[in-house]
Amino acid sequence: MSDTDLESRSDTTADVATNSERSVPQQILEEYLDEHDYQIFQKLNENGRISDTELAEEIGLSRSAVRRRRENLIERGAVDVLAVIVLQELDLAYADVLVDLHKDAPSEERSELISKLIDEDLIYSLDSCLGQYDLFVRLWHESLSDVKSYTWELFADEPIVDSYEVVPMVHTWKAWDKELDRPSGVESE
Repeated sequence: MSDTDLESRSDTTADVATNSERSVPQQILEEYLDEHDYQIFQKLNENGRISDTELAEEIGLSRSAVRRRRENLIERGAVDVLAVIVLQELDLAYADVLVDLHKDAPSEERSELISKLIDEDLIYSLDSCLGQYDLFVRLWHESLSDVKSYTWELFADEPIVDSYEVVPMVHTWKAWDKELDRPSGVESE
């Protein structure tokens, strides 16, 4: 074999090793984000206020290339840089509410309820789901008593709500792909 063949084979082996070392999320997202875009996403997730200059230094691209890529990711809706209130750090109460809607509820009424819930300031996540429940609502308030009252007010007069279950949260370990806490005595990997 020539030196060129050996170099080519070595490069291919390095690429395979690199591919096998990628994280599962990166492998799933590879159709949507190339390696540099994924690195930008990771750095923004760690620190949403990181400058393009710092990003460029950490990723190994020019500042203008990083800015162009970041803006493209945001424009496409693939990445959204946002601030999140860590409710448990402020000793605020939060809960998940699983909502079962009448199976024969008209689509228009379902849409109206979803729009109403989207407009609620104390609801920070709202999802449609499959299975026993139709909606997954995450909300917060000053105390668990307030969460209970608020939830009652939201759903008591809604004719299409069959039932709902409130699941109070007591601690969040990880949210938005960020570790918030770890059980004591356990080291991170």
